[in-house]
Amino acid sequence: MRPIVQIATQCQGAVGRPKHETSMSELSQRCRKLLYRMMWQTPDGIVDAFALCATREDARRFFCSAISFISGIHQDELELFSLESFDDLVNAGVSEDEDMRIFETQWNGAHVVGWTTQPLFLTPDPTLIARWADLRAELAAARTNSVISRISGHGCLGP
Repeated sequence: MRPIVQIATQCQGAVGRPKHETSMSELSQRCRKLLYRMMWQTPDGIVDAFALCATREDARRFFCSAISFISGIHQDELELFSLESFDDLVNAGVSEDEDMRIFETQWNGAHVVGWTTQPLFLTPDPTLIARWADLRAELAAARTNSVISRISGHGCLGP
C-alpha cells in the first residue's frame, strides 16, 4: 500500500490551490476536468465522496486510501462503488443546471428523486462546496414553498 500523501499529490485537487479565482456560482474548470465521485456504503447510509484526480485509476487509489484512513477500515473491507467522472455524471444526469448533476443519485424518468445527502469533499476546491451549498438551499426553499402551498391551499393560515 502506498502512503496517502504520495497518492494525494497525484490527485491534483487534493493539494494546492487554484491559480485563478472562479465565480462561486459555477464549478471551476479544474472541477469540470478532474472531478470524480465514488459511493461509499457505511452503516449510516451512502456517502458520496468527491475528489479531483488526473485519471480514473488515480481516483480509485485515492478514494480507497483516503477513505480507509479516515474511517479506520482496511481497504479490503470498504464498500466502495460507482466511481464516476464529471463527464459520466453530467451525461447520466437530468437537471437543467449541469453542475448540479454531479449531486444526482436517483431518477424517475426525467425527474431527480435522489440527491447526495452525505457528501465527503476530499478537495479544497471552494466552487464544489459552494455548489453543494446552493443545492441544499434550493432544496430547502422548494420544500418550504411546497409546505406553504399545501397550508395556504387548505386555508390553514389565519388572517
